[in-house]
Amino acid sequence: MIETVVKRTINPKWRFTQSGIAAIYLQNGLQQLPSLFGVSDIDDERIVDYLIYQLYRMRSFIADGSWQYTWLFSNSAMDKFKKQFLSADGKSGMNYYINQWLDEAELSRSKLTVMIAQPKPNPLRKMIYLASEEPIKKRFLNTEDGLALCQRSTTGWSPLSETCGQCDYWAECGKMTAKKYPELTRFRKEEYGRKEK
Repeated sequence: MIETVVKRTINPKWRFTQSGIAAIYLQNGLQQLPSLFGVSDIDDERIVDYLIYQLYRMRSFIADGSWQYTWLFSNSAMDKFKKQFLSADGKSGMNYYINQWLDEAELSRSKLTVMIAQPKPNPLRKMIYLASEEPIKKRFLNTEDGLALCQRSTTGWSPLSETCGQCDYWAECGKMTAKKYPELTRFRKEEYGRKEK
């Protein structure tokens, strides 16, 4: 995100250092950031607010090449952000100028937030195997009644289910499960492929 903002607003040829030390510094800085806001965890929007303020504030130093990444989370940088946005003495209007600066580069806070957002794990991945369904799947195993019960009372075929592995109707059940739960079936097939390897 930092490199995108700088390339689009200040210098299209600029590159953020790729050193491991810089990555650790950024990670440590991001871990300290919640304390600035007086909380234990902050959302991506606040991270973007903090970073773009620092880049906006230091844009002339970045342009002339004298900027150091260590300035991002320095005590001075954090203090300036706190005075600007988190104290009663902060000057209003700063966000207007920052937003205008971003807008000129066809950027926005929401676009930048999407760039740093961590992908959320799909809750269906937790349903690849549900041990709680095993007793139901075992009832009337290898009968049409068992297949009907399984389809009505469980999430259907699962590659990790011991009962599904013993069932003569697993292929038919798999097709029916795919119709009812296509995304869950996709995750289960991925797991089945890993199991087979």
